[in-house]
Amino acid sequence: MSRPVYWTAAVLFLLGSSAFLYKSIVLDMALWPDRAARVWRVEMGVSVIGDGGPGRVELQLPNSDARQALLDEHSFDDGLQFAMQRRGGDVRATWTGRFGDIHRLTYTFRVHIPVKEGGASAAEPGQMDNDAPGSMEESSGRDEVVTPAMTEALTRLGIQEGDDSSAVVASLFGFVAHEIESVAGGSEDSRLVLRGREGSPVGICRLLIDLLRAAGIDAHLGSGIPLYALGRSELVHFVEARVHGGWMRLLPSTESPGDFPSKFVVLSMADQPILSTAGVGASQIDFNVLRESLPPSELAAFVAPTSPLWRAVSLYRLPVETQMTLQVLLVMPLAVLIAAAFRNFIGLRTFGIFMPILIALSLRSTDLVSGLLLVTSVILAGVVGRLLLDRLRLLFVPRVCLLLCLVILFVTALAQIGYEIGGRGFMSGLLFPIVILAILIERISVTALEEGVESTTKLLAGSLLLSALSYPVFQSDWLAHLFFGFPELILCVMAALVLLGGYTGYRVSELWRFRTFMRMQESPQS
Repeated sequence: MSRPVYWTAAVLFLLGSSAFLYKSIVLDMALWPDRAARVWRVEMGVSVIGDGGPGRVELQLPNSDARQALLDEHSFDDGLQFAMQRRGGDVRATWTGRFGDIHRLTYTFRVHIPVKEGGASAAEPGQMDNDAPGSMEESSGRDEVVTPAMTEALTRLGIQEGDDSSAVVASLFGFVAHEIESVAGGSEDSRLVLRGREGSPVGICRLLIDLLRAAGIDAHLGSGIPLYALGRSELVHFVEARVHGGWMRLLPSTESPGDFPSKFVVLSMADQPILSTAGVGASQIDFNVLRESLPPSELAAFVAPTSPLWRAVSLYRLPVETQMTLQVLLVMPLAVLIAAAFRNFIGLRTFGIFMPILIALSLRSTDLVSGLLLVTSVILAGVVGRLLLDRLRLLFVPRVCLLLCLVILFVTALAQIGYEIGGRGFMSGLLFPIVILAILIERISVTALEEGVESTTKLLAGSLLLSALSYPVFQSDWLAHLFFGFPELILCVMAALVLLGGYTGYRVSELWRFRTFMRMQESPQS
């Protein structure tokens, strides 16, 4: 190969691999599609009873952040006026109007939890102050309460100023979780909880917050709901504490600080009610969750780069329909590389360069065996029809159009047969690009007349073999995810094609064809 070929291939490979490594290592973009994407559909339902007069219902809504991403959101107003209010990181839904009898108000959303399993409870140094819910005064909604009893509790636990924050959190969590009893309907005042050694879940969380603040650690109250696979969930209050530059979530009802559930959606990071009403008689809130299984096209949207610059040029910002099309097109260069390698290195003869690739692309809607059987049967029927049309001595364009009609009729007949015998593969084969088959049949017929049946059979066998070899490329969800998220990998494929194009050595088929002559050259002269 010439030196420009090597340099061109090296530059293409360097550009493609550099962008790929930067996005995968620095931006931490996923190389594998998330098969178990943590996506749930959550319904927040509010039941209220009114007396026919004007009323108001306010519901705290979740917000997207680094730990949870909200997707589509819908509300059911039940004839009332609905509005959403956003104040900083706080989002509240409001229903106003005349409340008569019983009203059922719902707010439904989907949420994706991008953190790894078991990672939600760990302190995250990367989440600095700007990721926090706010200052203590803003997030707590109540004055700081530090009593002599709390100071005495810190002394009894051996906690002093300057102690490691992780050790302080672990010690105070153990005290609250194991020595304070949770009682339904218990006190929500931290001083009464500490004195009586029992309280409501909210009161226990407030006691932990006050103890942490007395020890010099920022802490605030939060609320959210655990996410189950299916069923009803409940509102849970938790504590978020500042540990080593990151925020650590604590749930006093668990055994240890690291037991905070990873499948959890945060509704509020303030010490205020989730639901507030005015002008209604009674109200009740409930939560229903359902884990969803999403198609790979939608799962891929959860791995978009976090960098604003790269996100601006990311393909994930395109509509879902466009993404699905590009996922197919972007893996085609890899299939073309396989075709070029088998034609240039192996010497495999096929009907054209791209015809086998197009056949493999057509087989995406069916399994390989059924698809190849369908292609072969259609081609045989088309060749027979083409031979019959030869007797009419028609012009080229009408003849190809008639051939197209015959192919469509034959595929329709196969669909009927597939339906009768339960062959799903034949039914899905209806998605075949019929025009491709019609053109292929025309080429096969012409080749059979010019080169003979034997040569035509070899070309058809080579085409079907190359289609079978390219088939896994279009079937692989991982390759579709990889090339869609990292389209710069096509530059690496181009580098391989440049090297392949610069190869001028013998093909494997030529070595096999002239094997006898080569043996004669290698044998000693008699």
